[in-house]
Amino acid sequence: MPTSYMNNDLSRRRFMGTLTGAAALALLNSDRRAVAEDSPGGHITTDYNGRLCYNENPLGPSAAAIQAIIDQAPLAHRYTDWYAESLVSSLASYHQVSPNQITCGCGATEILRLCAMAFAPPGRNVVAPYPSYTQFMGDAELFGATVRYSNLTGNYVVDLAAARSQVNSNTTCVCITNPNNPTGTFLNSQSLVDFVDSLPSGVLTIIDEAYFEYIDNPQIPSAINMVRQGKDVIVVKTFSKVHGLAGARIGYAIGPANRISQIRAKQISATVSRLSLEAARAALGDNQHVVDSVAHARNARNYCLREFEEAGIVCIDSTTSFFMVDVGEGDYVRTQLANRGIYVRTGWGMSSFIRVSCGTMAEMRDFVAALKEIVRALRSGNRSDTAPNAVDLYQAFPNPFNSSTNITITIPRAQRAKLEIFDIQGRLVRKLVDNELGAGMHRFTWYGDSESGGAAASGLYYYRLISDDKSITRRMLLLR
Repeated sequence: MPTSYMNNDLSRRRFMGTLTGAAALALLNSDRRAVAEDSPGGHITTDYNGRLCYNENPLGPSAAAIQAIIDQAPLAHRYTDWYAESLVSSLASYHQVSPNQITCGCGATEILRLCAMAFAPPGRNVVAPYPSYTQFMGDAELFGATVRYSNLTGNYVVDLAAARSQVNSNTTCVCITNPNNPTGTFLNSQSLVDFVDSLPSGVLTIIDEAYFEYIDNPQIPSAINMVRQGKDVIVVKTFSKVHGLAGARIGYAIGPANRISQIRAKQISATVSRLSLEAARAALGDNQHVVDSVAHARNARNYCLREFEEAGIVCIDSTTSFFMVDVGEGDYVRTQLANRGIYVRTGWGMSSFIRVSCGTMAEMRDFVAALKEIVRALRSGNRSDTAPNAVDLYQAFPNPFNSSTNITITIPRAQRAKLEIFDIQGRLVRKLVDNELGAGMHRFTWYGDSESGGAAASGLYYYRLISDDKSITRRMLLLR
């Protein structure tokens, strides 16, 4: 790992939880799509107000997708299309590739895990930028491969030269998220083509395009072009973001037929439900919903950027449905926002930042007003020392680390709390606390040691807080 990378203290995406099966999509009123209008007063009342932490599409699914779910509901007692072949056929026509170049799964989550199973064998290594979306990297380590990380540039863009320098004779593949998550920055198509062409024969490139449709320049082609040209590239796509089907869990991969066959060999059948499959097919035909979703995200993001500029708050230049804001103390601000019912993300070793999803315009106005108030008080030294109103587990800092890292938790009332560290296999490595704690903030240090006193090996670790109120798990990276 380059020294400059460690100095930048950029960490990985925090743990999101375990892989779940396809879930039924909530049948919301289609008139909520009116939130795309950038006008005062428009607001949706749902149980999810203020949830600006998961990059969900506030417009929800298209009307066509909702109708498809309704139409399929009476057939929910019948098994689905075993390998989503009907959706594969629709996607092949839509993307102008052969059906044997596509496979579908339970969200991009399953697709990336299958890629790790197929292309990250034990004893070999894979290369990935950092920080970025870490599903593939975590799964690669789980299945026995080593991950070699590269830096981002000073502008928070994936550094392709740095990634190329990490490739060696033992490398099987490189995984790049474009646009990158969490930074929202993107690589142009020619730089990616040049990168792919520079790799040794047999080294696969996996490009996760979960947020590709949000790129402001519609002339930038998808990496699917490289697949059409016969290059050794797999492109991962999802219906969770711009199509608003996150709860339906549908993802897919497009690549050379031989690579797709390798993925299919690892699949189990029927992971995409009948309802989800038909919702996705309907969503493909509703381009206006995509246009509306992209326009709404752009309007919401630009509104926030204008407000931040006036307030002297700095953002990373994003082209997606989320953005990162430099607030000085990310975890503190995240907690203060949560106390106001507004939920954002922190982590990735970027301790001064919060990541914010584009919600409804009403949510964005509430967020901006609250953030300005919190940042203004923070800058003037008027920190709120009131007890938190929820259990919280902060990102380890520093992360990555090579000698010790600090883990902070908050407890709203006196209660028993357990903080433990596990390896990628789920085995207990170290117990930091397991007793009654008083209300407030508590900090613990892990020195990279095990319960037996020996040194833990380099790699990914999970740290989990269990209290009377909830359980929270996050990731950290130890580099010896």
